[in-house]
Amino acid sequence: MSLSDRFSKIFLLLEKNYPEFRGGLTNYSSPFQLLIATVLSAQSTDKQVNSITKKLFSRFPDPEAFASSSISEIENSISRVGLYKNKAKYIFELSKHLIAQNNSIVPISIPELVKLPGVGRKTANVLLNDWFNIHEGIAVDTHVKRLSYRMGLTDKTDPNKIEEDLREIIPSENWGQITHLFISHGRVVCKAQKPSCKTCFLLNLCPRVGVLEE
Repeated sequence: MSLSDRFSKIFLLLEKNYPEFRGGLTNYSSPFQLLIATVLSAQSTDKQVNSITKKLFSRFPDPEAFASSSISEIENSISRVGLYKNKAKYIFELSKHLIAQNNSIVPISIPELVKLPGVGRKTANVLLNDWFNIHEGIAVDTHVKRLSYRMGLTDKTDPNKIEEDLREIIPSENWGQITHLFISHGRVVCKAQKPSCKTCFLLNLCPRVGVLEE
């Protein structure tokens, strides 16, 4: 069975078992707010980010609000997420960049998005896939990285290389959805420390069965 054929079977089973999942970040009402929430999610859980974004976006709803504040004020508002000092600096600089270079409008292409401070391909892909329904690539987070390797879809460790491999296998119409499906499966079944291989509905399609639970 080819990788593409095996992925097709994997995708159908994931879609069947996780029909409702649409992303773990909440409390945003604009592409700018989703962009900031995604920047905050690096090295933090969605739960941590969601715990601060309602209040954060009430105080800082747009680039102008962040840019007219100070880095220390932003730090105080996001201190419950990991790497908050670096993220505060990125958010401040990102907001100023959007105002100066983009008339406060969030760009809608990966090359333009990754020019923004603190924005890499993963963040850019999340924004394009989840807000604009534009599928230029696949967002590779820790779950996607882990499951792609375990399922034999890549042997790479670099997220950009993993994305390249996945794009060769996965049809472009599935690029936006696959990240959420892998996240769901990674949280529920294919966990980092104790994967539930024996009860996994992908049991017959996974080349790592019998290795991960030993």
